[in-house]
Amino acid sequence: MTSVMWFRRDLRLADNPALLEAVADGDVLPLFVLDPRLWGTSGASRKAYLGDSLRSLHGLLRERAGGEGGLQVVRGDPVRRVVLAAREVGATRVHVAADFGPYGADRDRAVERALAEHDIELVRTGSPYAVAPGR
Repeated sequence: MTSVMWFRRDLRLADNPALLEAVADGDVLPLFVLDPRLWGTSGASRKAYLGDSLRSLHGLLRERAGGEGGLQVVRGDPVRRVVLAAREVGATRVHVAADFGPYGADRDRAVERALAEHDIELVRTGSPYAVAPGR
């Protein structure tokens, strides 16, 4: 079975609980969505840092896959783009690290509802924080 690993804040391969869960499903499509709502308000330094981080993650993923694949980076509304990516690869699950911020939590609920319309599950595992809020 193929699943989607939707990277957001947590752009690491080592010790990434959501990625480990995705890999346990079988083949994984690594995905990052450039959300115009977040990208448009970011300064030049933040954009440069994110670009460097995404290129590094892409390279590491290609290296581990023997030169194949890598990170798929798309731009647009996360609700639409995550659903499209999951449907393109026939995924039944999309894995993420839980987001506790107001915008992120609302976005994730909207993505979860849209995925559910296609019988695709949003699986939240871990968080980008050492200790998740509320624990």
